[in-house]
Amino acid sequence: MPLLRRPRHRRLPERPVRTTVPAAVQVEQRGLQARREHGDHGRDGHGRALLPVAGALRQDLEQRAHQLSAPLVPADRHFRLRANYLANSLFVFGEFGGNDYNAMIFGGYSTEQARKYTPKIVNTISRGIDKLIAMGATDIVVPGVLPIGCFPIYLTIYQSSNSSDYDGLGCLNKFNDLSTYHNTLLQKRVDIIQSRHRKTARIMYADFYSGVYDMVRNPQNYGLSSVFETCCGSGGGKYNYQNSARCGMQGASACASPAAHLSWDGIHLTEAADKQITDGWLKGRYCRPPILHS
Repeated sequence: MPLLRRPRHRRLPERPVRTTVPAAVQVEQRGLQARREHGDHGRDGHGRALLPVAGALRQDLEQRAHQLSAPLVPADRHFRLRANYLANSLFVFGEFGGNDYNAMIFGGYSTEQARKYTPKIVNTISRGIDKLIAMGATDIVVPGVLPIGCFPIYLTIYQSSNSSDYDGLGCLNKFNDLSTYHNTLLQKRVDIIQSRHRKTARIMYADFYSGVYDMVRNPQNYGLSSVFETCCGSGGGKYNYQNSARCGMQGASACASPAAHLSWDGIHLTEAADKQITDGWLKGRYCRPPILHS
């Protein structure tokens, strides 16, 4: 399933990377589900795009968090060692929500219908953060969702002849409005959690949206020459995206200069874009407070 695979042709570390994986990430990985409806050539009988989708379910998160916390008995030495390890680790909690919205929208939901689930998604993220803090985590980065209305996959599948559906940069308004709504609720919730744990934990909101959107607005500042054209795709044109020949499928090919592109395959960022986002989170331009802030 192309959307569930690690993007092809991207370089991987030669050695294992020492990272702490939060419980919810494991839930996301274990809860991936591919849904395929009847139809040919990447579409069903109603003309809807057939795309593999994934999401983290609330019940899975609560169950997994309970399973992880069950053996942590305060009087046990194992708990003390684990709590100390968690207290000296950095957790990147997400981003969560993006795959849930992809699942709904690609499955035929309108953005208005998807918005109704945003409070539940944010509540789930909030409970997950509280679980991590209860287990001993003290440094947690909570990313928001990305401006999906700027992604080639959305721009291709939901392209419109009505210019008012697009913003001044060429992104689809209704999808970015959904992302903005999610991020607004999430930021408020992060602030509430931080106020409750101000003396014991540092909760950092990472602004994925603004970082990516600024690259769309000012690509020259980041060494990018293409923000809407996928590097790995097919079909050419403005977006170089075809649902029937996505990256990793027959007919798709990778560009010669991925570092000059924002989008790798229509839905994932390139390594060059990821680096810009990472720098912004570490130094604070797109993270509140900055990760490296003492």
